[in-house]
Amino acid sequence: MDSLELFGDTLVLVTYHVHQTYENSPALQREAFYDTNLASPYVIFDGANIVVESNASMYETRYTEAYNVARTVTPLFNINVDSASASSSQGSFDLQIITADTIPDNEIHAFIAIGEDSLSAFNDTTGTMVFMYLCRELQEITLDLEYPDTLEQTIMFSHAIEVHKLSAVVFIQDMDTREVMQSTKIRF
Repeated sequence: MDSLELFGDTLVLVTYHVHQTYENSPALQREAFYDTNLASPYVIFDGANIVVESNASMYETRYTEAYNVARTVTPLFNINVDSASASSSQGSFDLQIITADTIPDNEIHAFIAIGEDSLSAFNDTTGTMVFMYLCRELQEITLDLEYPDTLEQTIMFSHAIEVHKLSAVVFIQDMDTREVMQSTKIRF
């Protein structure tokens, strides 16, 4: 996944760990939402395309292929973020979601995933592992927008994350199709 960071302008990663050291309620909620019943690691591109690959040497090929397909979709929203700031216990940013086209008549939500990077954990089988882009908190906003509406809101949150490891991801998801329609990453 690291080499896909070359596409940082359009690639956003959020990881949820279940049945492991960093399991939390957002991870369990998202696992229940997707209900894949998959035991092995998997990646979901754009919320709808599940890619399962157990052979680590094939990750690069399989994930790059899926990512390139996801990049061909024209977004229906533009997300702007301004005034991102964080202290050792609080964070905030100004969020603007602009409709860019006619929106499907489905249930559309915006999610704000507060993340922590570079967390170590020990596993009896694999030894020490480092978890990246781990979701620690998940906020949700129901979007009731029609073209050409705009949502403007200040997002505030409390955290116990070292600021240099803190990030946030905003993603807009069609809850009926599970498609992630647009996303952006915020560094503090």
